[in-house]
Amino acid sequence: MLKVYEKLFSSVEPPKIPEGLFGKIMSRIQQEKRYRRLRRRIIIFSFGLIASAGAIIPVFKMAQAGFAESGFWQFFSLLFSDFEVVTAYWQSFALSLLETLPVMSLIMLSAATLVFFGILRFLTRDIKSIFASVKLTN
Repeated sequence: MLKVYEKLFSSVEPPKIPEGLFGKIMSRIQQEKRYRRLRRRIIIFSFGLIASAGAIIPVFKMAQAGFAESGFWQFFSLLFSDFEVVTAYWQSFALSLLETLPVMSLIMLSAATLVFFGILRFLTRDIKSIFASVKLTN
């Protein structure tokens, strides 16, 4: 019985390996590693985007409260109600506006907004690269 199997398998030629198969396999493995890294980055940036968007809301409310508490809007409304007085005393008016400006609230709002748009930029870049590579493989 053993001789029958030996005779059967000796007459069958081994399959031919196509040229460049190893290179194609290695490039596909590298592509899958890249997809995995991109997916991980997209998940991290998505959570970061949600967190920064959630942080903008309380910081915006804090800036709004800072403007109301400092009396900035009362001084600012003089531009529309008594423009002649503002032009006559424009230096004092400008200093009054600067003194009542809630600087820390505006800095925090600017920082939260910059973080939001920075994360959004990285997220869109990664998503764009995934869609570009999917178009190339199809």
